[in-house]
Amino acid sequence: MTTVEDYVDCIYSGGTPATSNMAYWNGNLNWLSSGETRNRFVISTEKTITQLGADNSSTKSAQKYDIVIASAGQGFTRGQTSMLLLNTYINQSVIVLHAKKTVLPYLFWNLTNRYDDLRAISDSSSIRGSLTTKMLSKLKIPKVEDSLILKFSEYAWSIIPQIENNLIENKRLTDLRDSLLPKLMSGEIDVSDIQL
Repeated sequence: MTTVEDYVDCIYSGGTPATSNMAYWNGNLNWLSSGETRNRFVISTEKTITQLGADNSSTKSAQKYDIVIASAGQGFTRGQTSMLLLNTYINQSVIVLHAKKTVLPYLFWNLTNRYDDLRAISDSSSIRGSLTTKMLSKLKIPKVEDSLILKFSEYAWSIIPQIENNLIENKRLTDLRDSLLPKLMSGEIDVSDIQL
């Protein structure tokens, strides 16, 4: 066994720009909250911030393919693990694990299957039950031979782009349905003459 910190280059969390300052919000920069880790792969964020918001807060940027873990959150959120399929800034309840591309798949699939472990270590350490970067870095993980990690990595990276393409296409079709359905229901679009 070894620890997570032996497999990562850095572990950090972010912050939230002041919600009272509208100049910080609805910009062109993605911003991820802990609840969004419910998706195993993240292709979009619910909120965006401006460069001014990023510069004037403790939020930090995470890169595409980084692993993110919810360190706090209501209900089942804490301990959820996701892989980013976009660049985004993160809030203070999200922990980022940045690692070499060859190690990321092994680390990601190991941690996604350890939801109960992540919740257990956080429950035992604080009243609120939150994960910290220190807890995650010291989390025990099987030490695997480099050749096996590389073999698994090659296999995983042949699949991850397809997962990304499928999710993007699914989102595109969902957005199209959501824009067309109200028009069909209201009669704005007439399909009565279409021959099937």
